[in-house]
Amino acid sequence: MEDPAVYARVVDRRPGVSSSGLRSFLVNPLAVPTSHPYLRVLATIVVYGLTLTVVSSWLGNTSAVVDSSLLQRIKGQSSLSDSEITRLAEELRLSSSFPLPPNRPVDRYGSPNAAYRALYPLAPPPAPFPALRATHFLPDRCLEGWFAHGEILCSRHEIGEEDQLDVTWLWVNGSDPRWEAQMIAEREAKGIYSPAHHFRENNELMYSMRSVLANMPGRLRTFHLITADYAFDTRTDLQLLPKSPEALRELESLAEQKFRPDGKWTKSGEPTAAVEEDGLEQRDVGDDLESRKEQPAARKPRVISSKLSGWLNSAWRVAQVPTWLNFERIDLADPQHPLHHFYQNPSLPKKPVTSHLHTTSHPSLRYAVHSEIFHLPTHKKSATEKAASGLGAPEYKEDEWKKNALPTFNSMAIESKIGWLWGLSDVSLALNDDQFFLKPYAVSDWWSGIYGTVLRLDYNYNQQVRPLLDKKFLNNAGENGGLYHANWLLSQRFPKRLRPYFAHVPKVITRGLHHEASIMFKDALTTSAQRKFRELVDGEGDVHMQWLLMALRIERWREAMLWTWVVARVGTRPAWGENKGGQIGIWGDEARDDIKELFGVTDEDDDVIEIEVTRGERWTMEKDRMAGNLEGAGWEAPKNTEFLWSSMDGHIPPLLPFGVPKENNDVCKIGLDRCLGRFWSANENVTADDMFKRLAFSYPACGDCFLTALVTSSGPLGLSAIFPPAEMIYKTRADDEHLRKIDYLAPPHLPLTATWQEADFSLESVLSESTLPGEPVKLRRWSMQLLSRYLYMSGKTPSHFHMARNPEHVQGVFKMVDKAKDVALLGFNDDIDKDYEETRRLMIEWFGKKWPVPAVWEKGWKPNRS
Repeated sequence: MEDPAVYARVVDRRPGVSSSGLRSFLVNPLAVPTSHPYLRVLATIVVYGLTLTVVSSWLGNTSAVVDSSLLQRIKGQSSLSDSEITRLAEELRLSSSFPLPPNRPVDRYGSPNAAYRALYPLAPPPAPFPALRATHFLPDRCLEGWFAHGEILCSRHEIGEEDQLDVTWLWVNGSDPRWEAQMIAEREAKGIYSPAHHFRENNELMYSMRSVLANMPGRLRTFHLITADYAFDTRTDLQLLPKSPEALRELESLAEQKFRPDGKWTKSGEPTAAVEEDGLEQRDVGDDLESRKEQPAARKPRVISSKLSGWLNSAWRVAQVPTWLNFERIDLADPQHPLHHFYQNPSLPKKPVTSHLHTTSHPSLRYAVHSEIFHLPTHKKSATEKAASGLGAPEYKEDEWKKNALPTFNSMAIESKIGWLWGLSDVSLALNDDQFFLKPYAVSDWWSGIYGTVLRLDYNYNQQVRPLLDKKFLNNAGENGGLYHANWLLSQRFPKRLRPYFAHVPKVITRGLHHEASIMFKDALTTSAQRKFRELVDGEGDVHMQWLLMALRIERWREAMLWTWVVARVGTRPAWGENKGGQIGIWGDEARDDIKELFGVTDEDDDVIEIEVTRGERWTMEKDRMAGNLEGAGWEAPKNTEFLWSSMDGHIPPLLPFGVPKENNDVCKIGLDRCLGRFWSANENVTADDMFKRLAFSYPACGDCFLTALVTSSGPLGLSAIFPPAEMIYKTRADDEHLRKIDYLAPPHLPLTATWQEADFSLESVLSESTLPGEPVKLRRWSMQLLSRYLYMSGKTPSHFHMARNPEHVQGVFKMVDKAKDVALLGFNDDIDKDYEETRRLMIEWFGKKWPVPAVWEKGWKPNRS
């Protein structure tokens, strides 16, 4: 093509209409009419994102920060002005920071037994939960420059300090006799076999944590350890209580008081433990073999009240913990912590900085047990969701469900509940305990406020995940069953298609998207979380949550882009463009004009039936440009990631079979009659939300090609062609009675239904889920905030993944890794089938040489080594 700015040409017309033959209609995206409010552009496809609003409020405590005069006027049946409603809406949105967990009783003390820890479990977050929160987002001025023009127009001081990441690990000690006995009993009850090597403990966790600390100093906020737990039994577990007399007095006092489940005291209510009688009971501190080894020969019995005994038996749990972990040094907030001077209160806003002071911070470590995160959503259903609830699975009572779900030996079930972790940051890394960092990383290797989440896809066409429920994989011990089920779920809500697998590397999880998935696929996740083993045949199989979140991000970005153009821009054109008798929410003559403008077709070209769209040139991924944008925002440049695609260039192209030129993804065709139906062929008007469903779901290839045209039409940077103009303000229907019932507002988002057919994508319905009745909404800003939530990039990092089999094999692997200087990530899975003890010794020896410095929470840590 001679002119690189050309992206659309007519390739077919209605027969008999024109005798002039094939004609090309060229559109130069750079030759923008002066009346056009934005730049035009060129590009493609993609997903994921950041988010939106900032207000220091917490669900259930929102009124503490809401203007009391506004609340009084609402309660007094008084109406509010537009400006007052807008201000109230901002105050009702939740902070992007998830609240810090309350302190567990006597949790500051060490445990007398290194392998177990007694704890009073944290209560679930206040209902409704999940409640969608804003992600970290750019200020309004930056939103406009970035999304419309692909430029960062604000300073690092406006954007704020570079974010720190949380890191999560799932861990289990399969060598623990108590855990092993529990697993065998459950396995026999279910009549299944589960491979032992899935659970063996080789001390990988300690070295995995060391590797992350060594390679991301100063860039980490909190390490979260998720571990198994058991019911507390005073006949065997009293020896796990802290030895300190002060701790015992504190427990007695708490048991005596009327204790509320959220860990706070109150003067009313009933105690959580049922007590038959007051008095004293004697319980031997050392009731099991392990404790007898640790206790001195002369033991004195520990005397506790029956009330404390009842409380312990009814409410307390026993956590399985790493023996090398010193719990007295996990929380930097403790003034006695040796690194307390590094502590940064995450609930307080950070001050902007002009440099990366990576030597002035250190993460804390928090632990959570399965019973603390296994909860059912208490999300308040919208009217649309309530109408569709009759289609779903049965309602569950949490206590009954929890008894069926725990104890669990299924990592996929546990991963589906990570969003319930108290204090989890909005962006975190999820690692297995057998994954290790070999090279330094910046936060931007994983996520940034500009480019979003970094997805590391597997680009092998034959590795793609199929969207089907295959019975032969229902009880698969590997990943396939959970992958196929996850894609089947996605294909009910989004287009049915093959989707790429992901690389065996740590995954980025955003809490907001995890919460969306927990609401959208509540029924399937509720059932799958009860599968205690992957080998079970219950339900429709596991759900691979980490993969689902990756693919969901891509689909939510595509959906948000199409919705913004179809509903928020074209669907409102009668209000801001030339009005030809149309109305908001209807695709009529105004929408036909928009289509003609997009493709450069005139009124005389009524014989055109097919348009060929060629992807235009884009500058988003230029290395110097990316480095400059990150530097301007005050973010450290990536260290070990090669970026391949940005959602700021549209929806990510599909993978192609081997041998098919990648240029095939740069050209697509839009059959106007097929894609637009009778709206185009018979000039019939349709609702904007019906047209959106047609392009997004019924004819997804049409929607994809329209996105290619729109991104290309926007020019080399930004996405200006998809947004409504700045002057477009839509006022939602006023409803003072409903206004008085609103507890909080969610950030901009599209419907959270499990299928696309039941969702209402109309402008009024969508906005009603994130705005107040009668609120004037700036659609351009709202749409940019919506897209912020799902921004993403795809990238790759040199990595190795190996299955440890025997001494000879692991020695060969370690030699190879030591020689491969470019390898930045290592996965080393236990699949040992020969000489286990020797293989394990070689692994630990190599780990120790690679990461010799203990973390502050390790028992082997010494001050002069940190």
